[in-house]
Parts: sequence; C-alpha cells; structure tokens
Amino acid sequence: MVMLNSNNVKVFLENTLKPYDLHSVDFKTTSLQSSILLTATNGGILSYATSNSDVLKNSINEINSVNNLKMMTLLIKDKWSEDENDTADQTSNSCYPIEIDSFKTKIYTYEMENLHACVAQIPNSDLLLLFIADGTFPYGLLVFKIERAMRELTDLFGYRLG
Repeated sequence: MVMLNSNNVKVFLENTLKPYDLHSVDFKTTSLQSSILLTATNGGILSYATSNSDVLKNSINEINSVNNLKMMTLLIKDKWSEDENDTADQTSNSCYPIEIDSFKTKIYTYEMENLHACVAQIPNSDLLLLFIADGTFPYGLLVFKIERAMRELTDLFGYRLG
C-alpha cells in the first residue's frame, strides 16, 4: 500500500504551477493559479499549491483565498461527478479520454467565472487532480499539462482512501 507523503505531494503540486514557454511559436503562458489533489468522494482538499505570492501568510486575504479555493473544488468535484455519470457529457468537446499504461481516465475542462479548470481522476483511485488557471490559459495546454502530470503519478493509480 502506497502512503501519501505530504512533502512529496506539495513539491509535485508546486512544480505543476510553472508556466509553459513555447519557444518555437513565441508563446508563453501564465503560471497556473492553483494545483490541487482532492478526494473524488467528497471533494476534500488533501493538498494544494497556489502561485499567488502577493497574499501574506495567515492574513485575512489568505483565509478568504483558501475558502474560495475550497468552494471552487467542491463545485468542480460536483460537476465532474455529474459528468462521470452522464455518458452524453463524455462525448463533448470538454472531455478528453486518455490511457496511461493501460489505465483509462478522462480529463474534463470547465470554465468558472474568469477561470479555466481542468480535472482528472487518478486511474482507479479515490483521488482527483485539479488545475485552475487564468481565463487566458489555453484549454489544450491545460489538458496537455494535466495529462503529463498524471503520467508522473503512476504510483497513485489504484490508491484508495481509508
């Protein structure tokens, strides 16, 4: 049984925040706003990283920011759950089925206010990986980024909580 190491998870999530710099087409993205590992069962946040360095530690703004993050993760988890149970949504332009080492999962993209979100279930597990980006971050790159991140999480395939 694999145990989650909070330091390793935090470092992994922080690394996923980095922007893309595509030299061949002279294009650079912003950093992701948030990278979150959450439960597929109730949407609880297990670990997260944010790129907002302007917010002072333990300030009221940080508390509001974390509360907003919790609310967004719950909304996205609920939408993901609906889409997973509705086969019609799985054929839409916002669902990307992928296969990693013969394990299958789906990547979903959503728009929330002025943000882009991308979520995928770690195959055969109780865990979701969620990226939240600025509204200018291209969905295609967000999907590519989360798929690449999922390939780094093969040790968590099949992970069950409790």
